[in-house]
Amino acid sequence: MEMTMRLPANYNVMCADEMTYTEGGATAIEALCAWVIPFYGWFQGTMAIRSYRKANPKTWLETGLDAFSQDMNKGTMNLLYDLGCAAQFISVCATGVGLIPTALLVLL
Repeated sequence: MEMTMRLPANYNVMCADEMTYTEGGATAIEALCAWVIPFYGWFQGTMAIRSYRKANPKTWLETGLDAFSQDMNKGTMNLLYDLGCAAQFISVCATGVGLIPTALLVLL
């Protein structure tokens, strides 16, 4: 029995760095929402930290800022989106009232 793999005629192999341009990255609308809608920016920032913490349970505190910086380097829209989410995240946590719900979302 012959084992062959058939791929479509337009199949193209891509490295991981190129995948950002096809499936990832923030859009202009997401970047704008992160700056204009405080709850959206805070929630997306909180969920990004939570996802990273779950993916890297032992090293998330040491490597989190490096991962944040690498994500911002992927493009202008990612930079604007990440900065908007970070600004909203920090402003909510700085109020003191938002610190407890944020900590619960990140750590649970």
